[in-house]
Amino acid sequence: MKAYKLLAVNIDGAIFGKDSKISRRTKEAINYLKYKGITVVLTTSQPFSRAQKAAKALKLDGMVIAHGGALVADTDRNEWFNRQLEMDTTLDFCHILERFDCDARLLYGNHAVATRPLQKQNLLARMSFSSPGEQLMYPTTYVDSLYEQVLKEGSGPLNISVKCENSADLDHICEVLQKEIQSIEMSRISREECIFVGAGAGKARALQWLTKQRGMEMEDVVAIGIGEEDIDMIEMAGLGVAMGNASGKLKEKASWVTRTVDQDGFAFMVHELFRKQLRLQVD
Repeated sequence: MKAYKLLAVNIDGAIFGKDSKISRRTKEAINYLKYKGITVVLTTSQPFSRAQKAAKALKLDGMVIAHGGALVADTDRNEWFNRQLEMDTTLDFCHILERFDCDARLLYGNHAVATRPLQKQNLLARMSFSSPGEQLMYPTTYVDSLYEQVLKEGSGPLNISVKCENSADLDHICEVLQKEIQSIEMSRISREECIFVGAGAGKARALQWLTKQRGMEMEDVVAIGIGEEDIDMIEMAGLGVAMGNASGKLKEKASWVTRTVDQDGFAFMVHELFRKQLRLQVD
């Protein structure tokens, strides 16, 4: 029987439920993994603070892959890997976005910059970039010009999120961005949202890098995904798992589809997979 040593999981939709809470069974499953000697890596396309919140709730002192793979750090925010978008790339990106009607957010290490709402009712839609309570941990500044703000920041962000109400509009924007800017990588979060990271970043690349640093191979890894942004990660892992509430495209690529987050699919998968695996020797 194959013995896995590391489990990487997308916390958005596998650990956090719809109410942004973590179930008792999920916490018990994490404790079970720790007992078995399995290294747990939390991943997210959201800011580091989102994963840090999950790690604290789960009592994990492990590694975090945040900002869609642009940042790898431990739970105390000691950074191992940081790949910001280049300044020129970011300015080109912002210049192109000025042609379109969309919501854009530039995510830096400890804050975000977003396009200013044109009307009050639009503010709630733009605030939906963050989970409840996230605004306090990761403040967002709304500006008239992202281009001008990037010049003030003096550096590019870790990743950029773009949202549209219409998925066809988002498809068109993403197509233009990928055609006109070569040094970016795109991941689809949902029908309405995409994130962009610099070339060479991304969850799969970050996980591959982290695994190598730990002296492991990707065959030793179990990866649990939710959306299309996780496809490369689960294809690269020794075992790729899709949550029951995952996107259809991710399920097609997964070796195993577990239950939904509301059915504690993460806990179910952990116990089914690791109950027969002997406890690893922890250094």
